[in-house]
Amino acid sequence: MQRRGVKKIIQEPMAKVRPSNISRRVLNRSIVKTTNIRPARGFSQRALEIKNSEVPAGKPIKYSVVPRKFEGETIYIIGGGPSLKNFNFAELKGCRTIAINKAVFFHQSADVLYWTDSRFYTWYKNDIDNFNGLKFALKPGSQYTTDIKVLRKGIQYGLEKDPHVLAHGNNSGYAAINLAYHLGANRIILLGFDMHNNGKDTHFHDGYPTRPAGDHIYRDKFLPGFKELERSLRVEGVTVFNASPHSSLNEFPKITLAQALSFR
Repeated sequence: MQRRGVKKIIQEPMAKVRPSNISRRVLNRSIVKTTNIRPARGFSQRALEIKNSEVPAGKPIKYSVVPRKFEGETIYIIGGGPSLKNFNFAELKGCRTIAINKAVFFHQSADVLYWTDSRFYTWYKNDIDNFNGLKFALKPGSQYTTDIKVLRKGIQYGLEKDPHVLAHGNNSGYAAINLAYHLGANRIILLGFDMHNNGKDTHFHDGYPTRPAGDHIYRDKFLPGFKELERSLRVEGVTVFNASPHSSLNEFPKITLAQALSFR
């Protein structure tokens, strides 16, 4: 009896597909709470997936100088805290303003757009390119257009007086205050500087393609440096008011939004 041959089939194991960093960020969008506020007309607010790597090692970085363009003026800094939910940004018409990150989508007439994390440009390049005001970033990016001014990362806590440099305080709001100082402000009003995560809404907008900072990050990394910043600004004759209701930032005198708008 003839024995039938059996052909052994070897199947290659399937490679395990791991999502890229950008993919993981997009997948994690569901953990960010959404509010009902809508961006101003003209901004898509749609996250892109492009690479914006830092300048290669060995290539010189050209740092910019912040002009004292608003000497002696009041500057409003717009953060992302949920206390700005349902705020009428038209109230800021005619005010000098710095918009941090996605705040610019809701106040497109801001004088200045500032971001620390270069991924912000990665996600919203088209919208940022269409913004007509001054643009400042703390980290270089290979995709930046020529109108984006890169500043040097300085001390962690305190105030940098060199107009090439920003103290960073581990958060964009801190650096934006130093930027307002360089621009010549003699009074700074903080909006949306809630500085905590209550486990509900983390921003007045729909957040970012990343996991939001936990409350311990605000407490342990963001808040401690503001005492030194307040002291340094006071010596320089710059007054700062915090117009963020229920804010955990207690180093600056707190005022209401109505009081803040009285400085217009």
